[in-house]
Amino acid sequence: MNFEHLIPDEREKGETRIEQCHLVLLRMFKIFDLLCRKHQIQYFLCSGTLKAAVIYKGFKPWDDDLDVGMTRENYEKFVQHAVPELPGDIFFQTPETDAFFPDCHRVEAKLRDKYSSYNMPESMQQVKWHCGLMLDILVFDKAFLPHNFFIYLQNRLLIFFLQRNGNKARARVLRWITQHTPIPLVYASSFINSRQMVKLGANYFKEEEISELVEIEFKGVSTYIPKGWHRYLTRRYGNYLQPPPPEKQKGHHSIGIPDPFTPCHHTEVLHWKDRQQAHVVVEPIKV
Repeated sequence: MNFEHLIPDEREKGETRIEQCHLVLLRMFKIFDLLCRKHQIQYFLCSGTLKAAVIYKGFKPWDDDLDVGMTRENYEKFVQHAVPELPGDIFFQTPETDAFFPDCHRVEAKLRDKYSSYNMPESMQQVKWHCGLMLDILVFDKAFLPHNFFIYLQNRLLIFFLQRNGNKARARVLRWITQHTPIPLVYASSFINSRQMVKLGANYFKEEEISELVEIEFKGVSTYIPKGWHRYLTRRYGNYLQPPPPEKQKGHHSIGIPDPFTPCHHTEVLHWKDRQQAHVVVEPIKV
């Protein structure tokens, strides 16, 4: 599939650095959406991206990543069918593909742009895993009690006992819980694995909220959100229409604005200058 023709990389058209980053993220999202539709894989916007879609019909002005979610069954279909068709400038990051990416990480998989990187704070300069601009893939399992504290506790126990065996072992345990627990459970991901996340609100979906998806526009792309999006956002953020104060209107992953043209120090990177040289059109000499 010729993605350069179908969904060209237009990051240079952005007038500001953050607009350029948004063009990188939007291209990854369009490719992700195309492959999911091709292979009948259901996904939905979640977390801050869902909130931004409802309010802005696109990115928040300060966004520096993009969040999508899918159930375990759909994620496994994505790995099997969609990942092999990703273009060469997108890196599918998991503990299996990136030796430095931690098992039982709070986000199970990511799509990383190979040309870019985040300006990491000094305390994280030694991070060795790939840190290109990213699309987070949160995998939701129906295996949790409906309260952030219990989700946090369960995830911490799974990490403690299964960290060496990784996310695949964790997924098998969660699938067993889903099939054999008689009490009502909710869909959640490993995203709630810190005390800070417990305090942020109820980050889970009830079955009736996620059982059906509805379409919404995101930067001109028709995409999907759970039909229970309003209850989810209210439960998690309270008055989600209220913008944060100016001092909190910044990206989550860097002190400065991420760099769409400078890759990180991982082995799976590409250099924008090489791409530019490869696309130079040599005009014929007129005699």
